[in-house]
Amino acid sequence: MKEKVYVFGHKNPDTDSICSAIAYANLKGIIDDQYEYTAVMLGEANNETSFVLKQVGVSMPKVIEHLKPQVSDLDLTPVEYVSEDASIQETLEKIMHHTGRSMPVVGKYNHLSGVVSISDILPLYMSMDGQDFLKKNRTSFESFMDQLKLVVCHGRQPSGVIEGRVILFDDLKPEDKLSKKDIIFAGKSIYEKGALDTIEAGYIVLGNMELGEHIQSRNNQHTILGSVMSTGGMLKVINQIVSIREIVKKDNLEYFTNYETIDDVKKNLMTSRYRRFPVVDSFGNVIGMISRSDLLIGRQKKAILVDHNEKGQSIKGIEEITLLEVIDHHRVADIQTMGPLYFRVEPVGCTSTIVAKMYDEHNVTINKTMAKLMLSAILSDTLLFKSPTSTQVDEDTAKRLAKIAEVDLQLYGMSVIYAGSDFENLTPDEIVTSDMKRFMFGNSKVLIAQTNTSDFDGFFAKYAAILESMKMNIRMESAKLFVLLVTDVIVGGTELIAIGEDKWMAEQAFGVDSTENSIFLPGVFSRKKQVVPKLMQAAKL
Repeated sequence: MKEKVYVFGHKNPDTDSICSAIAYANLKGIIDDQYEYTAVMLGEANNETSFVLKQVGVSMPKVIEHLKPQVSDLDLTPVEYVSEDASIQETLEKIMHHTGRSMPVVGKYNHLSGVVSISDILPLYMSMDGQDFLKKNRTSFESFMDQLKLVVCHGRQPSGVIEGRVILFDDLKPEDKLSKKDIIFAGKSIYEKGALDTIEAGYIVLGNMELGEHIQSRNNQHTILGSVMSTGGMLKVINQIVSIREIVKKDNLEYFTNYETIDDVKKNLMTSRYRRFPVVDSFGNVIGMISRSDLLIGRQKKAILVDHNEKGQSIKGIEEITLLEVIDHHRVADIQTMGPLYFRVEPVGCTSTIVAKMYDEHNVTINKTMAKLMLSAILSDTLLFKSPTSTQVDEDTAKRLAKIAEVDLQLYGMSVIYAGSDFENLTPDEIVTSDMKRFMFGNSKVLIAQTNTSDFDGFFAKYAAILESMKMNIRMESAKLFVLLVTDVIVGGTELIAIGEDKWMAEQAFGVDSTENSIFLPGVFSRKKQVVPKLMQAAKL
């Protein structure tokens, strides 16, 4: 099975972030068969991206929160387990041929129900005396028949659990009262002499029977069971057929799921007196055992970043991931790695422009699906080439992809851009956070979100609620400034809304009135090129 490499864009993913991840994972899967490349997302897709993926006919990638090493990343060896109805003999044999001194126990549907160890079995084994120990331990007839090699010589096949006493014929006293649930052990010769004809027990067990031997019933009231074993031999092992059901440890059961992180497992191991633990899958099925020594072998998951290279915009615990590549079109930020990697950043308007170029570099034909996917990203990120970040390379690439995808560049571009601008069906929090990025300007954490619209009236109808959502996100993120950019490519500019303790940055950078929260900026379309640099410069003043 190939090791997975996860390809993903930034948090609060936009169309370029998701489409570039899908397209690049597809390319890598074609040119490199060493790994299995999988596109994933660090958050839910916005309305625009959902529209694009539906138009293209591509499935939505899975959302992940982290790529920390998990139990599923360990090489767990297949494990033996026993059922709750297993006999002592069967359980001991399995434990003896199994690493460790304990074993998982499964119940109905093979789901984990507990753990049993040699130290649990020995007290039960040593305490078996009296005639009703099989009854007390609810031993099944199935186990009884199997372990003593019994076959039915006369009567019906017994089923269920044993509810009577086990008595040796030689131990019977005249005053003993028997029931139809009791089991009598006797030799074949004793039965043939008629000594058991008047016995009222329900079951008679005869030893020293030949394979396939037929015995004539002397009393239709008895169920006759026969074994090739001698009576003495059966009595020697009878206490081993008791079910382990009553000794299985179920209270405070310690086990791990295959999706738990190694960090969480280590914390639990530190406080446990046990050394080995069952591992179950999401359905509760036992898939292995884990011990302290298994955790000594560390294995980081592998990933490729697209459309970002900034720690604050990437996955939680990025330090614990082996980064293989970064493909981006933003400024070089603060991603650090333990080893060398392929790092490609180009001054273009969209990451998918770079990915399309890489298809050509590897002589891989771009099919209609991938063409429409990458075209959608370019049209979205460059705002139909109106953004100052857009380059001639973006436009030339988009024209070529549009021909392959067989779509009208302008008409399809407008449908993409306005797919996410229906404010009527969006909550204030969705408007504010669907494309929100985090930045550090000096000691100030700044949130900058951007949304496209063709409906400024719909936006301002929710203006008060949007401001409250911005304030809430400032508190949740411990930020000092939130800037929301509402862009309309038809009107030709952006409404900039700024609130927070460090609102003075927006006042300095864009001339926002100190008594107001917003200002319209004609010709401003790009967060990256027209907003972030000015805020960074203002922060230095």
